[in-house]
Order: sequence, then C-alpha cells, then structure tokens
Amino acid sequence: MKHPNPIAATVSAALLLAGAGPVSALSGDQESACGAILCLVGGSGVAECAGYLARYFAITASTPQKLLNRRLDFLNLCPASDLPADIRPLIASYGAQCQPPTLVSYLNAQIQWCEARNLDGSADCKPSGDEWRMCAPFYDHAYTTYEAPRLNERCTMVTDADGYETERCTYIWTEAGAPPPPADPAPTAEVQPAPTRFAIRGFTPSALTLQGG
Repeated sequence: MKHPNPIAATVSAALLLAGAGPVSALSGDQESACGAILCLVGGSGVAECAGYLARYFAITASTPQKLLNRRLDFLNLCPASDLPADIRPLIASYGAQCQPPTLVSYLNAQIQWCEARNLDGSADCKPSGDEWRMCAPFYDHAYTTYEAPRLNERCTMVTDADGYETERCTYIWTEAGAPPPPADPAPTAEVQPAPTRFAIRGFTPSALTLQGG
C-alpha cells in the first residue's frame, strides 16, 4: 500500500502556501497545468479535478509523439519548481491511458476480445494478473498515489454439451479498493472510482498562488 503522496505537499506548498516574497495568484493555463499535474497523479474521480483534466485531455495532435510533446509543453507551464525532473514527462507519457478507470476498461476489453474469438475453447483467455504492468512506471513512481488494479476470478461448475461437469471461470479487473463484481455478471454494475488518498479535497482554484521568482 502506498503512503500519502509527497507531490501533494510539494505542489501544495508551492501553490497554496507560498512563503516569503511576492505572491501572485495563478490563472489561465498556468493554473490549469498545475491542477492537471495534481489530478493526474492521484485525483481520479475527484470532482474538483474535472475542469483541469478536461483542459489536459482537450490537447490534440496528428501523431502520438506530437501529442506527447504538446502535453508535456502544457504541463511545463506550471511554475512549481520543486517537482522531480521526471514527473512531467512521466505524466505526459502515462497519465492518460493509465488513469485507473481507463486502464481497467482496457484490461477488461482484452479479456472480452479473447473470449469473443475463442469459439472452440482452444485459447487460454485467463489473464496472468500482470497485464496492468504496462503502466508500472506510472503506478510505481513515488509521486503517484494510484495502486495496481485487482484481477478477480470467479469459477463455477457447469455441465457441458456432452453432460460432463466442468469448471468455468470468468475474470474481471476492478480498480484498487473497489468492491468485487457481483456474483451474477449480468447486468454489469458500474464500478465506482477507488477512494483516493491524494490531498486534493478542498482544492480551491482561486486560492492557487505561486511564490514569485
């Protein structure tokens, strides 16, 4: 289990509790960039993050590399100076596809894709449990608060077409901290965002400040 995110203290201290010296309120893209950094490393499902994430995800480009560069340029508009050098590039590379709801949706789609094409039962659609590690650099970083999603397995005995009892298992990924899926997978219950330990509650845009240089 991860401990509370040190980025909250770093950025909040720089933006909300600026020390001695001229202090000016952030606005526009500077505010949006700082808010996006805070939210992308641990604010999934937090209402205050909606506007900042919408601004970040509105960035478009013609190629994946150009998109990464434009997102990084945007994040660099945040004037907080105490962030680790690798956190902005990490967010630009992984922050979108590795948000917990997005990752869980992708992983479950891979299971469904396999099962839909496994008409003769010859393929092994059982996940290894490590598929989430495509996002390991993001989840394992000390400055993100997210934990790895959980793979749930449910097996039951069913009678096959020849009358033999056989075990049939279903698999579904859920976000860390989310309740397990219902016993009957149909209809599928909407998974609520995992509780976040990120210090974003009460995050007030108008209160964002930055110590002047």
